[in-house]
Amino acid sequence: MADDDGLPVSEVGEWTLEKHDRLRRYVDITRAIRKRFVSRAGATYTDLFSGPGRSRIRETGQMIDGSPIVATTKALEGGAPFTKVFIADIEQEHVSAASTRLAARGVLTQTFAGPAEETVRQIVSQLDPYALHFAFLDPFNLDALPFTVIETLAKLKRMDILIHVSAQDLQRNLRRNMPKEGGPLDRAAPGWREVIDPRESDKKIRVRFLDHWLKLIRSLNMAPSQGIELVSGSKNQPLYWLVLVSRHPKAGELWEKICNITPQRRLDP
Repeated sequence: MADDDGLPVSEVGEWTLEKHDRLRRYVDITRAIRKRFVSRAGATYTDLFSGPGRSRIRETGQMIDGSPIVATTKALEGGAPFTKVFIADIEQEHVSAASTRLAARGVLTQTFAGPAEETVRQIVSQLDPYALHFAFLDPFNLDALPFTVIETLAKLKRMDILIHVSAQDLQRNLRRNMPKEGGPLDRAAPGWREVIDPRESDKKIRVRFLDHWLKLIRSLNMAPSQGIELVSGSKNQPLYWLVLVSRHPKAGELWEKICNITPQRRLDP
């Protein structure tokens, strides 16, 4: 499948619009902070699951920009562009397409192809420890985001991470993945077997799994956002959690202003 520019596109669900809206709003609300770093050590954007930069919404056929274009465009509009942009994807074709589309908008990128646990090490090795960094992690499933990826990003002092955690994958494949030693659950949240009783209900296990994952993040001296939102689909099926992780308390305060969490959809970790 290709767009009018002849480059490939990915297919996504309609709920991607809401996810990208959160990304756009966080880039916008942090523009004043970013401006202070642009002329100093710099301000970077990292997207480890960039896709091709354009997507087609499965339900409606609407064509939309992908996350790297959403984030960098909003930064440019706000007068505080990222000084360096790093994009990566498992598919080389997707990275090339996203890079070409960003270049057409005046955004130069450094590109990497491969699994996130490999590309993240390559990217972090090039990041200035004194710069301001923002990473967006939007994997299709839990297996694509081993916890080592978050650990590697957390080595940077000024690193904010917006993470899409697939509740849909956790629901659909929970019982199938639980017996797999070294499988998706073990990679995503090491040590979960020590704190979760498999005899509990699926719902309780999912909540306890996320709680354990959040504790692992805190062990990195990083603070996950409060009031994490479970985004559901049109049939009330759980889709994903969107979690902001940062060391600076200001990041959590700004996230609270834009996430629009209702009491019914709130999870207080």
